[in-house]
Amino acid sequence: MIKKLVNKYRKEGFRGLKKAIFRRLFNPVQIAIDEICKGNDFSIVQIGAYVGNTSNDPLFQTLSNRLQKAGGRLICVEPVKVYFERLVENYGSVPNVFFENVAISDHSGRAPFYRLAVDPVDHGFPEWLSQLGSLKEERMGSLWDRYEADKQIKDFYIQHRTEESVDCITFAELLRRHNLSTIDLLQIDVEGYELEILRTIDFGQVFIRFVNYESTLLCDHKKEAERLMRESGYRLVDHDHDTFCYRGNDSQKLLWSWIEGGLRTILCEMGLRISPVLDRLDTTRNRPSL
Repeated sequence: MIKKLVNKYRKEGFRGLKKAIFRRLFNPVQIAIDEICKGNDFSIVQIGAYVGNTSNDPLFQTLSNRLQKAGGRLICVEPVKVYFERLVENYGSVPNVFFENVAISDHSGRAPFYRLAVDPVDHGFPEWLSQLGSLKEERMGSLWDRYEADKQIKDFYIQHRTEESVDCITFAELLRRHNLSTIDLLQIDVEGYELEILRTIDFGQVFIRFVNYESTLLCDHKKEAERLMRESGYRLVDHDHDTFCYRGNDSQKLLWSWIEGGLRTILCEMGLRISPVLDRLDTTRNRPSL
């Protein structure tokens, strides 16, 4: 960790270093997972799971380990067949992971889905372009222009974009399929379609402890999403590209989980660096007296 932070400082100065430390020690999704996994029975739902094992997936690394040791279950939703197959393969050895090859929408049935039809890496573009599939055609139109605004990438994407028909179900149907009456964490990353999903959730009918949704692409509708979540009893905090939602009675628990997680990270790093010294001290301590 320290080596990475030093490199960050050299590249981006103090501002970049401060941002890296904040992201490392304050990731509300990881803090929430730490708190959730203190129990033996939990349910986590990820809408827009892609292939799972990517550097920017908020759940894969942590839950792949936690689900091996703790009870609980993870439901992953991914509408694109080729990504869905890789998702199932990547979680192959992890117990209690369930999969849905559908999109979550405000209606059930078939709907057009817009995504990149080629591997961007083969064309010299970043891999994350494959993650921009959406039910919204304007994801690579007006939404791209307002956020990323890189014409070269946009032109490449539009040139190689495909429209395919995918199965859709409502959030209520997802709950019925998996017999869910409570959810500990709902993670949503659907490239601009987040508000449409949030509008369909009856928060009075199903108890959802934590919600994390990508909010960067909501643009003018971001305030509407925030108002909806506050009216449903949540407090909100923006981080990176997302908005994390929690209830007031979890404030203190999240604080303690954050402190524990931060200390664990720091102590693990220190332990790795000073373990040879500790080994030497132990050897000296066990020597017989002359």
